[in-house]
Amino acid sequence: MSFTELYGHKKQVGMLQKAMAQKRVGHSYIFSGPNAIGKKKLALEFAQALNCENPDRFHDSCGECPSCRKMISGNHPDVHLLETREQFIRIDAIRNIQQMMTFKPLEGRRRMVIIDDADKMNEQSANALLKTLEEPSDANIIFLVTSRPYWLPQTILSRCQQVRFSPLTAETVASFLTEKMQMDPSRSGMLGLLSGGSIGRAIELNTEELIAFRSELGRLLSAAGGSDPMRLLALASFLGQDKKEVRQGLKILGTYFRDALVYKETGKTGMIINADELSVVSSLAERLRGEQILENLSIIEKSGEMMEMNVNKSLTLEAMAFKLHM
Repeated sequence: MSFTELYGHKKQVGMLQKAMAQKRVGHSYIFSGPNAIGKKKLALEFAQALNCENPDRFHDSCGECPSCRKMISGNHPDVHLLETREQFIRIDAIRNIQQMMTFKPLEGRRRMVIIDDADKMNEQSANALLKTLEEPSDANIIFLVTSRPYWLPQTILSRCQQVRFSPLTAETVASFLTEKMQMDPSRSGMLGLLSGGSIGRAIELNTEELIAFRSELGRLLSAAGGSDPMRLLALASFLGQDKKEVRQGLKILGTYFRDALVYKETGKTGMIINADELSVVSSLAERLRGEQILENLSIIEKSGEMMEMNVNKSLTLEAMAFKLHM
């Protein structure tokens, strides 16, 4: 693996490669951004590049030297990943790191410590880590990976170089699923849109239940033509009651109207997400005008915003269903 094989985060990769080129690599970093978008993976790739025995002129790892092979297998003696499933990262874990860092790296030029979910440090462990950050060593680099940097003490934030990550584009997530997981482009496109920019979330959503939900939603959309009140209510109730479930359902609903607009305007299927549900998409495109489809997309978006305000879910969904052009 190398930087070139990572999906997205080109700006962050460029920043780290520039630091390597200028020999100005920091002693501590905070990688912050939404969950499951590649922060920890980039920290591991950076660690691999820093200890690579044959770094190329583009400041990337070779993937073949003994150091790289140990990194790829997860057995490098100078790269340590601290993870916990408990509520807090306790002081003993930080003290173990501090004790280890008093010695020289065993094999590499540097020792790298990656603390995942660093915001889980309790007050005592955060204060203990602060002492290490105040007395940096050239032989050690600490990476704090977090989706909640605002939970970290300001004293720690001020002593680390911050690298902020944004959600990946839906296209980037879809490309990963298609190229790395050999997923059907239609399925990967839908999951890319639902993922919120997170490859991990997209993989989590890749279930037969979700595909069945999408298919049934398409059937209800087709049946709702003619504005039959009972069919509209059936559509609204199918979207569920759980907030997470409704949010997901609204996104899928939006993809159908988005596809209908693309198909209506271009007549082509290459850009359609729900390509395996073309009969539903073409039916919507035929019976609705472009302005009506655009209005439907706006209605769905506003309904999603209402959901985030903890309003009555059933009433919001029913009101939305009756407003939609069918």
